Amino acid sequence: MEFTPLLELKSHMNKISFVIVGVGNIGEKYAQLLRIMPIADLVAAVDIDFRKRKLIHKLIPFFTSLDNFLKSQIEADIICICTPNGLHPAHTIKCLNAGYHVICEKPVALHAEDVHKMMTAEKIARKKVFAVMQNRYSPVAIWLKKLVESKKLGEIRFLQINCFWNRNESYYSESPWRATNKIGGGPLYSQFSHFIDLMLWLCGEVKNISSNLFTLNPDIKTAFDDSGVINFNLSNGAKGMFNFTNAAYQMNIESSLTIIGSKGNVKVGGQYMEKLDFVNLENSFEVPVFEQITQANNYTYYKGSADKHDVFLEKVINCLVNNLEPEIGLPDELQVVDFIEQALASVESKNY
Repeated sequence: MEFTPLLELKSHMNKISFVIVGVGNIGEKYAQLLRIMPIADLVAAVDIDFRKRKLIHKLIPFFTSLDNFLKSQIEADIICICTPNGLHPAHTIKCLNAGYHVICEKPVALHAEDVHKMMTAEKIARKKVFAVMQNRYSPVAIWLKKLVESKKLGEIRFLQINCFWNRNESYYSESPWRATNKIGGGPLYSQFSHFIDLMLWLCGEVKNISSNLFTLNPDIKTAFDDSGVINFNLSNGAKGMFNFTNAAYQMNIESSLTIIGSKGNVKVGGQYMEKLDFVNLENSFEVPVFEQITQANNYTYYKGSADKHDVFLEKVINCLVNNLEPEIGLPDELQVVDFIEQALASVESKNY
């Protein structure tokens, strides 16, 4: 894979130095990408399992705890938090307090209260936190954003997202924390926060969230339901629906978004919301042919979301080199976490 970042470095021409905390599937992916980026330098890694050092393929300091790394005072620009979901807030805040910028994998937290704590630490440290929602950089998502912003759909009247995926027993047995509420959080956090982020990015805040959650595959034991239907209103009163499951047979079926507007309709679909399925508009608008199909991150037992981490890292480096604010930051992801918390709270309130 060839990497040619389209950005201008300042006169010092120093490389941007990275540290990876959590060398699992996504941490290993960061290591692979950073190896081929000419202005990036991976200078250290952290994982509680020392055997993971072989996944780095570079002779660098390797620590088995974040505290030990921080004590080493190794100079670096930015730390990539790729640890289990529920650990993201504490790890991010520690790194900010130690004077590092942070890339935080999704979800940035499992509770809105923790996101607020992260935002406070970011402000005090005067550092930047970059939230990883790389699906925004897929060609289809970029085109859809332009379509919505141009008002070519008119007033949005209805929005529906379908995410029908598979997560099998091997996925949870490989990393048991994934099946817990405290650290994993469930499919809305682990798999579908990407599509909640896209929805909010495209259509703005939502209200009147009401949900029903249920389990379609009782053979896989987790602390949460594997499926659900979430109903909500957009700010203009339009109706919205988010349908999801992790219980599809053997493989992911689809991730689709349909918008019905007063002046047009559009649907993007495919397994990973990577292709244009349908568009019909009152007024003309460029409809491109998406020749470069966005692929999914392919892991041992499953496939994840859009494989656009290279674009995301390029954006991060550009922000650091030119002292720009993150394109996707904690305020964006506060909305995502708040949406999920409200959806889960809606179910709990119905039980009283």
